[in-house]
Amino acid sequence: MDLSGVHRFEELVRLARNIAVTTHRNPDGDALGSSGALYHYFRAKGKAVSVVLADPVPDTLSFIYEGVPVCGPEAFDGCDLLVCTDFNLISRAGDIEPAIRACKAPKVLIDHHVGPETEAFDLVFSDSGMSSASELVFWILRGMEGGTAALGPEAGRCLMTGMTTDTNNFANSVTSSTLSMAGELLEAGVDRDRILSQLYNSYRPNRVAAMSWLLDNELHLREDGLAYIVVRDKVWHRFGLMEGELEGLVNIPLSIGSVNMSLTLREDPAQGYYRISLRSREGWSARELAMKAFHGGGHEKASGGRLYFPQDIESPDDVYDFMKTLEI
Repeated sequence: MDLSGVHRFEELVRLARNIAVTTHRNPDGDALGSSGALYHYFRAKGKAVSVVLADPVPDTLSFIYEGVPVCGPEAFDGCDLLVCTDFNLISRAGDIEPAIRACKAPKVLIDHHVGPETEAFDLVFSDSGMSSASELVFWILRGMEGGTAALGPEAGRCLMTGMTTDTNNFANSVTSSTLSMAGELLEAGVDRDRILSQLYNSYRPNRVAAMSWLLDNELHLREDGLAYIVVRDKVWHRFGLMEGELEGLVNIPLSIGSVNMSLTLREDPAQGYYRISLRSREGWSARELAMKAFHGGGHEKASGGRLYFPQDIESPDDVYDFMKTLEI
């Protein structure tokens, strides 16, 4: 990993009095873990810190942001350093994109996706070989402090949580540096058992009922190894689901021996698209399919995108015909 910018980042932090931190829209565990860790770290350094999000924190992940207040984009106006995590393009920040671009403070990007928008930032840490943005934040802060214990318990908890979610609990994108990070955080006192309980054993019955119904009624298996699950808006409301409650659904079809690529398509009529999550086995590229068919991208085996209506399909009902003929 290239951490040559650590000393410059350290100097930017030292000089800053008011730091703003932000991440991508519809924040997931890694977005919240990486940004939450920076909040706690900067606060421990005596800085005024504002965390800005385009969308609410999902209830299922709210424990990550325990003690982290969320501000509006006006916080960018008064900051003298802006740190962005877990997105490669500012457009992925959603409605707060214009405010980020208008911010006059030095901008730092910490991300693990391919193709960072380097020209928009004063300093970029980008490594697509990292398991997560949280892992990259860990090594940056560790390099600044010279050790893990100095990061503090709250930052450590956030980083362990973010890395755990983005690796699907060490099932994807794990390298020796990921395991080293986990080991050092455990030695520093991070309670991984509590994190796992909060992540995977604290759901409402709605999740189990919805996933059971979807696997029984909306799991489609193609002969070429593609599996997909369509989550219609009426089903979402039928089960009273909340953001984050179908986390992990996309991984389940990959437990079938004949499946090489798995997709979930969640209808979002208010936005006019299906949200697409893609996962694949070794030798199959979720990223290529996301880029080719869904205006998206990401990692080789874990990516995301969108399917717009009426631009890509005439209406939400046409998603089934689209998926039947999709070339992989």
